[in-house]
Amino acid sequence: MEHLVTAVRRGLGLSDTARISLQEEADLANINYVYRVETPDRTLYLKVVPERPKRFPVRLPRERVFSEAEALRRFRSLADGLVVIPEVLFVDSQEMALAMSDVGVGRQVLFGILSEQFNLLEEQANALGLSLGKVHLGTRGSGSLRSATEEAMLRKIVFDGLLAPGAMQAFPDAWAAVSAEMQSHTECLIHADLWSKNLLVKRGEPIALVDFEGVCYGDPAFDLGTLSAVALLPALEKLELLPAALSFIDRLLESWKSSCRSDDWAEQVLPRTFRATATFLATRAFGPFAYVMSEAARRRIGTLARSLASDPPPQSVGAFQSVIHRHIALSSLTG
Repeated sequence: MEHLVTAVRRGLGLSDTARISLQEEADLANINYVYRVETPDRTLYLKVVPERPKRFPVRLPRERVFSEAEALRRFRSLADGLVVIPEVLFVDSQEMALAMSDVGVGRQVLFGILSEQFNLLEEQANALGLSLGKVHLGTRGSGSLRSATEEAMLRKIVFDGLLAPGAMQAFPDAWAAVSAEMQSHTECLIHADLWSKNLLVKRGEPIALVDFEGVCYGDPAFDLGTLSAVALLPALEKLELLPAALSFIDRLLESWKSSCRSDDWAEQVLPRTFRATATFLATRAFGPFAYVMSEAARRRIGTLARSLASDPPPQSVGAFQSVIHRHIALSSLTG
């Protein structure tokens, strides 16, 4: 641990006698090692990038830490203050460590409170849509910030390791086509990991986004579909949340559309968003890091995901909502 303390002193320009404490935050990462760092005048987070990820039997180039730092800088610049994104304080090339400002002060991780305080997500729909639209538009056609090798490795982990297991359980016959569609549209930088564990909320304050490890060059539908699934998952458990979840998705997508300033692009992206949502629902119901939920909710998710993946995708938010209502009604009759 002393070598990391030395890296912090080196990165912040602190003296050898400055008091530094590190505590690992094991719940914050499945791939890297994350430490909460206390210095005499600030709290920050230090992400240390290993060659072998914590929970995956693969090897990855440690130099990906530089790509994540650049992703943070670009997202922070383009999001225009609509959401809070960590500031890069330094990158230590000796330890392959990235130091970031603490954006969680006063905020809570959405994952643990979403089902009981859904309005904390609901009130962020416009900010999320507008900020993502700005990032997606601002990086459209820019190309990846990663090397081709690094990008390919990242995609393999995401699609083969994280998404495929759940999707193959929910819609095995359609997964190959859905996966091919999700990977064929390389249009802009995407966060690619906008799950509720990476969203920090506080009533009346901008939402904070963290964990930019997965940023890659891909389809904006990936980010929009992830957030749609974040809203739908608790609503498929507690059906009284469904109107609020559908309202969130509607406002998220409308805000994104207005921010990206292209009706033609939106018309192409939205149907892909609805199909991608099927994958993310299946991931959290049946995948390697499945959420705890009732069997009734799991059945609802399975039937809805199969329909969204296998049938022609809805072409509008209204059509998407109709599909959801129809399957909720069918699952109620057959459940």
